[in-house]
Amino acid sequence: MKLDSKIEEALNGQVNQEMSAAYGYLAASAWFEAENFSGFAHWMELQRQEELGHAARLIKYLQDRGGKLELEAIKKPRTNFDSVMDVFKEALASEEANTDSIHALYQLAVDKRDYSTQSFLKWFIDEQVEEESIMQEMIGLLKHAGSDPSALLVLNDQVGKRTPEEEA
Repeated sequence: MKLDSKIEEALNGQVNQEMSAAYGYLAASAWFEAENFSGFAHWMELQRQEELGHAARLIKYLQDRGGKLELEAIKKPRTNFDSVMDVFKEALASEEANTDSIHALYQLAVDKRDYSTQSFLKWFIDEQVEEESIMQEMIGLLKHAGSDPSALLVLNDQVGKRTPEEEA
């Protein structure tokens, strides 16, 4: 079954969304490096890599379905932040926007009765639950740390030990 043109357009839009998120994580990682928070920088770099993996997964699906990849310009990400908490709140907002975009794409697939795309998007829906939960947990930990520099340094050290996750 040929890919519906509206779904093709929406898949391309989701590729852009994932690439934009990756760009935002790159900016966050650079800010953390400049602030000497190498653990947080490492954590954001892994987030960037995940988003690039998500984009690659979407591109492969688009092409497997006979669609054409249409790359668009990526908006310049925010590069200045007021605090570690500010960075994570920005990251949560980005993940929430990504979730909304995936949900809209899924609804389009339902409306178009494209069962293959619905099945494909299930992984992304589950992934977004995890992504938002991780950001909320980090924000919660940062609230506990408050303005205590030693607590921030311990957290920076802990998140710096994160390893890349295997994508199913």
